Amino acid sequence: MRFHKARRTAAALLVSMTTAITLAAVVSQPSQAATTSGYPSALVETNVAARDAPWRIYAGRDTYAGGTLPDPRTRGRQTASVMCWYDGEGVSGNYWTNRWFKVLVWESWDGYNVPRFLFVHASYVYNQPVVRMCNRTSTGWW
Repeated sequence: MRFHKARRTAAALLVSMTTAITLAAVVSQPSQAATTSGYPSALVETNVAARDAPWRIYAGRDTYAGGTLPDPRTRGRQTASVMCWYDGEGVSGNYWTNRWFKVLVWESWDGYNVPRFLFVHASYVYNQPVVRMCNRTSTGWW
């Protein structure tokens, strides 16, 4: 009898732990894709650098603003709005190019709190839509 009671207790504990882990995973994920109306969408690879300028170093500072985070609904890529493109520093990613897209992404510095418009190397942006060139002004790229 004790054996069966211990087995039921262990099973109940396992179910409780599994439920808690599942809830934690759901809460830590974004409630929606990083998209906004008025901009076309693309898929952005995860765990790649998102930058606040289309260069790795700009005006003497590192432009790294976090790594792109995964969206479990899109198998490791996240759906993001694409604002514009800019030809900046040429680097090798999945392929060499100097093209960067300004996209609305979830990134590791802010987590899943608020997505930000940041530059991602074009080789990490899939299903690239036709968008305009970014305008470079004294306040940023728009």
